[in-house]
Amino acid sequence: MTSKERMLIAMSGGTPDRVPASPDTNWLIPAKLTGRPFWDVYLHGDPPIWKAYNDSVKHFGIDGFSHHGVIDIPDLPRVTRRNEIIEKNDERILLRRHFLCPEGKLYTDILYPHNQTPANIKNPIEDMEKQFGCLRYMQGDYEHASFDTYRLTREDMGEHGVVGLCLSLPTLMLEMRQPNEAMFYDYYDYPELIGKWMQMQLDKSISLAKQIIDSNLKPDFVFFPMSGLLTLQSEEIVRKYSYPALKTLTRMFKEAGILTSLHSCGKEYLTVEYAASETDLDCIDPLEVSPMGDCSLSDLKRKFGKRIALKGNLHTTEVMLRMKPDGVAKAARQCLDDAMAGGGFILSTGDQCGRDTPLENITTLVEVCEKYGKY
Repeated sequence: MTSKERMLIAMSGGTPDRVPASPDTNWLIPAKLTGRPFWDVYLHGDPPIWKAYNDSVKHFGIDGFSHHGVIDIPDLPRVTRRNEIIEKNDERILLRRHFLCPEGKLYTDILYPHNQTPANIKNPIEDMEKQFGCLRYMQGDYEHASFDTYRLTREDMGEHGVVGLCLSLPTLMLEMRQPNEAMFYDYYDYPELIGKWMQMQLDKSISLAKQIIDSNLKPDFVFFPMSGLLTLQSEEIVRKYSYPALKTLTRMFKEAGILTSLHSCGKEYLTVEYAASETDLDCIDPLEVSPMGDCSLSDLKRKFGKRIALKGNLHTTEVMLRMKPDGVAKAARQCLDDAMAGGGFILSTGDQCGRDTPLENITTLVEVCEKYGKY
């Protein structure tokens, strides 16, 4: 059985030949393996991160689960973008990304470290009321999307794994509002504007979902990369806006025969419960343990394992980063004991593996699944 076949069966709740071994190594380790400054990958696309990840999957022999299936969305008319390098030295590049539309001018400052993933140090929306009109232009001409990059990414992955086509759920202005915490004040100070923003996001995702379904693409799965969904927002906000959208979108894809999966690091128990009982979501990760998360793999398997596939949940610091291979193997075997029975389980990590994770700890997961994870 190929890795792709194994992953698709497990994600759909079935029983493959063995438990897939799919640690989350989507962002840091692939860039490190290139041997180049991280800005080559993230700023210059040499190689693009999707290619670096695919290469790392083949390098380690893991069952690939790519987060890099992007949808190509052109700009709306009368939009201009321009990049400006503010600072460049051996340790970092500071890039200013200018955005000009009929509703105003915005800019984002992005820091590209030599050996870490990039991060916004200044977000574009500084005044919710004055700059709200820019948001529709920032969404792009999503009614005319294309899937060329996804096709290229999936073709390169081949049978080594699956590639998720990324689609978002409505949230507050994560990574858009300056400063970040202002998005919480916006929720209470400008409820009508926030309601409009949430509807704009839902309209975009539904439009893209229809285009995905109507195309001949048939992605491996549709992926909702919703990091910190409950951790960076309140339960009230998530229940009001994000969960209903998840219900609508997963129903659309279920009726079209397309698998769906959601990632939400941090606290996730309520999301698992809602997804299993109220939506058609097929798979969920990373099911982090305390203190960052609130999930118990054995508990989730017992309560929801017959309804939704589980992917997780080795601690990325205490286990993957700090333990020797024998300790990793012991923790991995416990995960198998907790969740492999009956299928519908993928051995993974409770979020992203750190840059300095010992590489032998990654291959250890494959060895454990091959020895102890057979059905």
